[in-house]
Amino acid sequence: MNRALIWTAWRKLLAAYGISLGCSLASGSLLVHVLGISADTVFEVSTKRLSYAMPMFDAGTSAGIDSGMLIFFWNVLGALVTISFLYSARLLDPGELDRPPRGLRKLFCGTSDMRLLCFLPGCSKIEFESTRRLYVWLMVPILSLILLGIESGLSLATSKEVFGSYQAGIVSMLPHGIVEIPTFCLAGAVTYSAHLMVRQTVYTEAPAAVFQRLAQYRTQLPVSQIALLVALALLAAGLIEAHITHLLIEATPPDVSLWRG
Repeated sequence: MNRALIWTAWRKLLAAYGISLGCSLASGSLLVHVLGISADTVFEVSTKRLSYAMPMFDAGTSAGIDSGMLIFFWNVLGALVTISFLYSARLLDPGELDRPPRGLRKLFCGTSDMRLLCFLPGCSKIEFESTRRLYVWLMVPILSLILLGIESGLSLATSKEVFGSYQAGIVSMLPHGIVEIPTFCLAGAVTYSAHLMVRQTVYTEAPAAVFQRLAQYRTQLPVSQIALLVALALLAAGLIEAHITHLLIEATPPDVSLWRG
């Protein structure tokens, strides 16, 4: 059952990325080519998160570290953080408030209703605040993949202006992305599969039973094997992005467009 849930979660995450990319591509094209928003402005929005990592990349390359390894470290850190949401979810369990770290548990559990959560699908029907927070906590992977899809779509929408052609924009993402995106989805599936499992019980069971089911599910998952597979795949993706992608971009004619007027 666990493997089936992980497979289902992986497919849902991949679909969420693809749908958000397509919607964002259409929206970005509308902003640039119909509404006249500057392509540089739209592209800047799509790369805002990456800009926070640039000082680290600059410092690393200055120290002689291979850029592919820097990309790998950045990506694998994000993947491991996503997996860690499965384990940090126990901080939301109100039945373990007396266990350390007590201050952090009290902060995470809380007692007041977080009304904004009710706008997320399914949240308004959950009776207990602790299970509502757990439900959202385990949704983080799909929210992250949607955000990544939006950023990718906006980047593609401006690729003709930024890279010289739509083909060059696709080439800038596809060689490493065809490995990287499914791998991110696999890392996210560890946590999101728990969300799919919890979703079957949060409407009918008390918080103690829901958190007990989650603990049992967590111990049954082959997390170490998945984490190793994720790390190896992201290493390959990082090396491709650093050492192959730019060569393919340079080989792409700047005046070629996928859509000719």
